[in-house]
Amino acid sequence: MFHRVPLSVRRSLAYALMFALGGFAPDAQADTLTINATGTILGSCQISVGSNFPTNADLSVSGSSSASAVVNCSTPFKINATSSNGALTTSAAAVSGFTNSLVYTLAMSVPLNTGGPVTASCTSAQLVSGQSSCALSPGNSTGLYSGATGTATNKTASLTASWTTPTTPRLVAGAYADTLTVSIAAVP
Repeated sequence: MFHRVPLSVRRSLAYALMFALGGFAPDAQADTLTINATGTILGSCQISVGSNFPTNADLSVSGSSSASAVVNCSTPFKINATSSNGALTTSAAAVSGFTNSLVYTLAMSVPLNTGGPVTASCTSAQLVSGQSSCALSPGNSTGLYSGATGTATNKTASLTASWTTPTTPRLVAGAYADTLTVSIAAVP
């Protein structure tokens, strides 16, 4: 049997059903929340060996030898270098008229992402711990500086050691060596 439901009752039931299903929502005031997200990425600098100086340099004649380093800095940076001996030295004793120490010059050039390279040239004696007279000297607080906006992303820096072989006193026979330590630091 079918009963007829009056129209007003059907509308009331429809509105009640729509309200129950979320079709109508009571008027509400919207609240707004603003959250600011901030952060910092610190500058980073790294240096690694590209190629070492060759071990077979002929020191009996004036010359030079080259090496390279890979510089990766996302911020301005400074570079310093330290020589263990202040010269190429041998353990052989120096007798009269001979020396067992050969001073050299270290030149370094680092290309930048924009602009020209930064360069410096220092004698090995200026690279001994405590020295500060040259840009690369270990005691120089500004070091070989890239400048306020200088960065280097995977750039190959060149290092060249050059020497003048002395005639008086002459070099004593032997194997000569020095250890260079190159350090890099981000400059905020």
